Amino acid sequence: MRIKIRGTEDRTGGLQIQPIRDILEERGHETAKDGMEGDLCIHFTRTDEKGYSVAKAGRDVYISWHTRPEAFRALGKALEHAGKEKWREENKGTQGNTGLMFDCSRNGVLKVEAVKEMIRQAALMGLNWLLLYTEDTYEVEGYPCFGALRGRYTKEEIRECDAYAAQFGIEMIPCIQTLAHLRTALRWPAMEKYRDDADILLAEEERTYRLIDAMLASVKDMYRSKRIHLGMDEAFYLGYGNYRRIHGEVKQGELIRRHLDRVMEICEKYGLEPMIWSDMFFVTPGGGDYYNVPADYEWPDSEKPDRRVTLVYWDYEGHDEDRYTRMATLHKKLTDQVCFAGGAWIWNGLAPNYAQAMDATKKAFLGLEDTGVTDSFCTLWLDNGAETPMRAGLPMAAFYSRCAYGESTDPEEMESWFKMLCGESYQDMLLFDRLDHIPGTGVYNEGFANPSKQIFYQDPLTGVFDGQYAGTGLDVYYAETAKLLKKAQKRAGKLEKMFRYYRLLASIDAGKCELGVKIRSAYLSGDRDTLARIADKEMPDLRKKVQKMHTLREQMWQEEFKPNGYEVMDVRMAGVETRLKSARRRILDYLDGKIPSLPELEEERLPYFTNEEGKNASGKCNLWENIVSAANICGV
Repeated sequence: MRIKIRGTEDRTGGLQIQPIRDILEERGHETAKDGMEGDLCIHFTRTDEKGYSVAKAGRDVYISWHTRPEAFRALGKALEHAGKEKWREENKGTQGNTGLMFDCSRNGVLKVEAVKEMIRQAALMGLNWLLLYTEDTYEVEGYPCFGALRGRYTKEEIRECDAYAAQFGIEMIPCIQTLAHLRTALRWPAMEKYRDDADILLAEEERTYRLIDAMLASVKDMYRSKRIHLGMDEAFYLGYGNYRRIHGEVKQGELIRRHLDRVMEICEKYGLEPMIWSDMFFVTPGGGDYYNVPADYEWPDSEKPDRRVTLVYWDYEGHDEDRYTRMATLHKKLTDQVCFAGGAWIWNGLAPNYAQAMDATKKAFLGLEDTGVTDSFCTLWLDNGAETPMRAGLPMAAFYSRCAYGESTDPEEMESWFKMLCGESYQDMLLFDRLDHIPGTGVYNEGFANPSKQIFYQDPLTGVFDGQYAGTGLDVYYAETAKLLKKAQKRAGKLEKMFRYYRLLASIDAGKCELGVKIRSAYLSGDRDTLARIADKEMPDLRKKVQKMHTLREQMWQEEFKPNGYEVMDVRMAGVETRLKSARRRILDYLDGKIPSLPELEEERLPYFTNEEGKNASGKCNLWENIVSAANICGV
């Protein structure tokens, strides 16, 4: 479709034609040049009134907009309904700032072009914030080990992304760490003097604050935003490592407050406006954990954060509106500046957990509605090695954007909206949820079960989860899921590789979920024919499928991420292939009389997850090292 654009401006605050062209070209449309007619003519008019309106009559579309993200969202609406002769929509806009946060620290560092792609998607969703979560994946002058061999961003790369985002009215905000979650930086011997423990910086040491000063100086030099997310979450062992040896016992709440004060001083030096994750101020108050602090709790002054800092209340799990209301009220006791962070749940293993993410997001917006907490962003974490592709988070990002704009998330409307955004079927992509949302995991998979990862990685001869899934019918369930994904794959567009990838995962899990149990049963019963069939047919077939899945994962990784970090995924997936090969060899050696027995098959298989009655229950195990073997992999 050829589209004529009118009403763009080059002056500050206006719309530029190039970002519009980028969006149209990405969706297969052509921008009509001067003197050319268009199949569609879009007229942009800026207004002083918050929100946007779109009105279509024949070939003409009239868009009124107040902020650039609203203009791009309205453009998306025009593209979505381009086939209608007459159509109109108005929206009052979002209450506060809205955005997406992309994890670039769990091995997968988004390529510059992938960041730009996400900027375009965020713009069409009408979002105005984009955060890159970079623990040590950015340059810090004077600290060469910081982010070494991790694919860290250069200053030029961040500046390029930042400038591109600004064209769409999107503010790129650095999201770093200045306390915990710095394990990969602190692993280097040259960084040992900065350690409290393996993950946490040594507070109240001047060299630590010189390091943090260098971090903030680097960030200041890369991003145009004055906002900065300082992290400071999940520092559970703060003060219990080298700090305790040097300084003795300390109240953790008071220590983190003093550390924050020092970092705030550095922020003031660079004119930065900080925000932090709020959980460390909720760890012990009133005897509760983060989400169970009593509503009437009052913090002692010595443990309250500086009221100038924005507290980011993160909550990815709640299905009760009252929980969000209570937590927002508690945060307001500490500061007037509160931001909410929800989650896309693409960190659950190999596949996304959409059901959990969607219900939690919907309940969050309802619970926060009258609390005064209006700023928010949706996190796309990549825990344990970026195993789920980042683009698998797009359905949740689209869902979040509609909640932020107060729009319906009705399946039919989501289907139309998502088709315009990504060129894919929304309902087809939701099939990925089936891989972990198996029967027995509840309406929302609120227990975060991730059997697809457990089954895929577990060993064929010493399967940690053999006792968990034996006889549960998952072989039939995953085979049916593979068939559904095969049909969806035929309808797919640019994300066809992802559909193939998940179809293969479902097919592999269908074969692997009972594999170890069948091998053991045949061995113990002396059924040599079954053992031979498994070794000659089933295991080679599975290995071929794993090899295909492995190849697809590499291709998708290289499209999204820098090459650094893929080596971890390579080792893991190759391990599945190799163990199928070597386990087959052991079975054949046994059948040929080369070895007298297979002692690893003689031990009883126990369920991994049990309920209070000791019966099988679904559960989450997302650490590869705890899945692949019961042996000691990471410890000493």
